[in-house]
Amino acid sequence: MFEYLITRPLGFLIHFIYNFVQNYGMAIILFTILIRLILMPLAVRSQKAMRKQQKLQPVLAELQKKYANDKEKLQVEMMKLYKENNVSMMGGCLPLLLQMPIIFGLYRVIQRPLTYLMNIDFSLPEATQKITDVMAQMAEKFPEALGSMAKYNVEQMISMGQIQLSNFCKMLYGAGDPWVMDFGFLGLDLSVQPSVSINYILSGKFMYLDRVLLILIPAIAVLTTWLSMKQTQSMQKAPDAKQNTENEGMASQMSKSMNLMMPIMTGIFAFTLPSGLGLYWIVSNLMQMFQQFALNLYFKNREDDFVVKVPERNRKNGKKR
Repeated sequence: MFEYLITRPLGFLIHFIYNFVQNYGMAIILFTILIRLILMPLAVRSQKAMRKQQKLQPVLAELQKKYANDKEKLQVEMMKLYKENNVSMMGGCLPLLLQMPIIFGLYRVIQRPLTYLMNIDFSLPEATQKITDVMAQMAEKFPEALGSMAKYNVEQMISMGQIQLSNFCKMLYGAGDPWVMDFGFLGLDLSVQPSVSINYILSGKFMYLDRVLLILIPAIAVLTTWLSMKQTQSMQKAPDAKQNTENEGMASQMSKSMNLMMPIMTGIFAFTLPSGLGLYWIVSNLMQMFQQFALNLYFKNREDDFVVKVPERNRKNGKKR
């Protein structure tokens, strides 16, 4: 199900863009921008939810003070407040949650470019025969390039070695081979994991600049993730609400956890997976920060849309009338 709902549509989209721009990195950048534009309605909804949560902070602070000794009553009143104002505590997290299946699908596309980008059908006997021929010729002409993959069978090459197969075909048959794809972008090979740069740095092989500079991808991905999370957190805080440990609600605690975990997860994934995924993460973070900034300016001019309704006060006003 995931294959046909997520992975193959993503592969088709990137392949479609790649055919126009003929540049792997640019295809990923344009793909990321397009995905962000598609998710724009959810981003607007999420930003509105965060704006409302910000407006609710002073009222929440009052409730927390009033019911400091009655946690059960506090939860009931908080739920009433959220319901009255049509606010979901998880509303701001929705776009982030939707990003996860896209990232997992994109990983499969990047890891298996022959299947999802070059549309090679490995169920055909001629495809599996070509793998056998490529591996045999590589063992004869470039055995050092095979490394541990010399022991891989056809199934293992299909599932884990498609990037290498494309590179092997380029070494054997040239750039015109239908299995060859150019993974280059600004002098970097986006099919390579940035983790390889550590070996080059530690051994002092700085002449291999294309490998050394790959370390910048996870570093920038972590930085932009952290900046994006900090920007989101700052927008969730009400400027006139007192912020202290006792008055932080569930959403605030979750936000703090995300601010720590997301940069760490981003760094691990961007460091150990092909660099193309890290590039996606960087562009996605930059797009998110721009969207949040632009939407924040837009909503500041629409303050009437964020009037807070307090259930308890409404009931009192009704009694007076």
